[in-house]
Amino acid sequence: MTNIEAVRKWLRTYESLSSGRLGVDFLPEKAQTYSVDSVPGPEIVKRYLDGSAVKQFDFVLASREFFGDSIGQNADNLQWYEEFSAWVAQQNRRPKHLPELMPGRRAQKVEVTTSGYPFQMTSEGKARYQIQLKMTYFEKGAR
Repeated sequence: MTNIEAVRKWLRTYESLSSGRLGVDFLPEKAQTYSVDSVPGPEIVKRYLDGSAVKQFDFVLASREFFGDSIGQNADNLQWYEEFSAWVAQQNRRPKHLPELMPGRRAQKVEVTTSGYPFQMTSEGKARYQIQLKMTYFEKGAR
């Protein structure tokens, strides 16, 4: 299972993401759809002599939401991301509930690195909101 597949499966355990569309690197134009997207970033945090390494996987959770001059609607969109951020923090507490990675890899933590924010707005009254996260994991060396 790839990192993005493991993260997607883990995100599905969040109640609001347990059903409906949760794409990979693709967010439809339809409102109330979600996507987990890989983003560029450094991979190696620390390398050991035996070939093992602490690595990180950067990703974004994005959604398409209704957006406009309604303060209530826009505030609700941001509240969803605040609640999601709190859920992520809770998953790192004992007992930890983190993505299950392929054999030889073990997730150590998932962190929110930016709060949720509207990233791109359309003239049709929709916006792409997103929140950036980082998963740190240990990968066993081949030696």
